[in-house]
Amino acid sequence: MEKKKSKSIFFILACLAVATMVAFSVFIAEEMVIMAILSALIFIGIFGVGFTLKKKYRENGWF
Repeated sequence: MEKKKSKSIFFILACLAVATMVAFSVFIAEEMVIMAILSALIFIGIFGVGFTLKKKYRENGWF
């Protein structure tokens, strides 16, 4: 049986996602449209990485 992998990367990704949501709110409040769009794209990217990593973990039985 394979050794279980660390799940701390998911916590780090969750913290980054929350930080980008906060940044998005601040940029909207400060009327910085370009930065708000950029933070939204980064947020989508973080979610993409997280879901891809979760799929890889599930396929390899690392959970």
